[in-house]
Amino acid sequence: MASEFLQKLYWSMPYFVKCWMATRHGRKSGKARFGGEYDRVLAEIAGRDSWSLDQFQAYQLEQMRIRVTDAAAYVPFYRALFAKHGLDAASIQTVEDLRQIPILDKQTVREDPVAFVDERLDVATLVKGHTSGTTGTPLDCYRTVRQEAVAFAFADARHHDVAGVRRRRNRSVSLGGHLVASPTRAKPPFWVLNRAWNQLYMSSYHLSPEYLGHYVDAIRKYRPEYIEGYPSSVYAIAQYMVDTGCEPIPMAAAFTTAENLFDHQRDAIAKAFCCRAFSQYGCGEQAAFAAECEVGSMHLSPEIALIEVLDEDGRPVAPGETGQLIGTSLVNEAQPFIRYRVGDRVALGTEPCPCGRTLPVLDHVEGRIDAVLFTRDGRRVGRLDPVFKGAEGIAEAQIVQDDLDHFRIRVVPAANYTEADGKVLIENLSQRTGPADIRVELVDTIERTPAGKFRAVVCNLPDEQRPA
Repeated sequence: MASEFLQKLYWSMPYFVKCWMATRHGRKSGKARFGGEYDRVLAEIAGRDSWSLDQFQAYQLEQMRIRVTDAAAYVPFYRALFAKHGLDAASIQTVEDLRQIPILDKQTVREDPVAFVDERLDVATLVKGHTSGTTGTPLDCYRTVRQEAVAFAFADARHHDVAGVRRRRNRSVSLGGHLVASPTRAKPPFWVLNRAWNQLYMSSYHLSPEYLGHYVDAIRKYRPEYIEGYPSSVYAIAQYMVDTGCEPIPMAAAFTTAENLFDHQRDAIAKAFCCRAFSQYGCGEQAAFAAECEVGSMHLSPEIALIEVLDEDGRPVAPGETGQLIGTSLVNEAQPFIRYRVGDRVALGTEPCPCGRTLPVLDHVEGRIDAVLFTRDGRRVGRLDPVFKGAEGIAEAQIVQDDLDHFRIRVVPAANYTEADGKVLIENLSQRTGPADIRVELVDTIERTPAGKFRAVVCNLPDEQRPA
């Protein structure tokens, strides 16, 4: 309730005060994310750029052994797991040895996330994050300050550097999931200026045709060097510019994450911003990270995680074949995830990339598509995992749109589910869709697709009811 009060208090502030608050927060968070540790990690990444694939694989095994040994000794869940299965951490030296450890599912972590935290660390001092990925299932993630720096360093070195830009150093526009403007706000600004990061952070929840012109005007006035955000959000602005004949706003690059980036979106972005779009793939658990190079290949960062691609029986598939992604984080020192089922189906590349990098290639990702909801006022609302934030008693959840004014949140309740959790879900979704009939529907199970994939968002609108 306190956070809800503070959120509404922030929304009520004059624009210049909100910008001051955003800048103050940016300076505070920037000390951890862009401090000395960030510079050191950047230097380490640069030092590995010339490595061969064999060197990366040797490094992975070395880091994997450290993570397994520490987890078996200092992480309550793994200590109990190793004892139960009679496993000896010292005997796990290769990827084949690693497969003695059972695959870890998100639900197991969710039931007691603190049991996965290294007991040498004080949970109260860790950075607590939240992810629900593509499953719609909330999960608390804990990171050290170093891990925060590592994540930002890899994003800059392996994602932003492809266009020669960096966070904070270059002016940027960001379209993300933070509610920087009240969902009921009916006039601009729908954004806030974070001067500490040289960043104009724009709401992803006000992108209706009525307001898109204001977004374009604000971006043009700000003169950013790059734009980043959810593909559906960046595309909404770009397509509006193309459709209305707006003069392009040249930039160095567009960076997208969290959703699949489609060819029609790339085309609109290229026309509107005179640049290429580069996609990124990752997860808050730090069990996978990949970013697109200038050739268009999605390169994995092997220092982040050791990746396995397995069939439904847990056997490795050949490169080029699709299987479930299992990641062992090599950088998550606070909350180790070993052989973690990320929840996506992927295929590894079969050929070296023409760009010359020795980093392995992620050929394609299946199931990373968050369905988009449509609103009565013509908005597309994507990346809805923040809807599940703050609701504790949920085993699984799925958002279903039946028509423009009716939404269902199907919930498989956990033992600690209460009506308050349902109210949180309804409030969170209504902040993004606007006025609508939203109800929570308790169910025993949520069906999977024929491929075994969980769909967190389902839109049942026929094509003729979807805004053009």
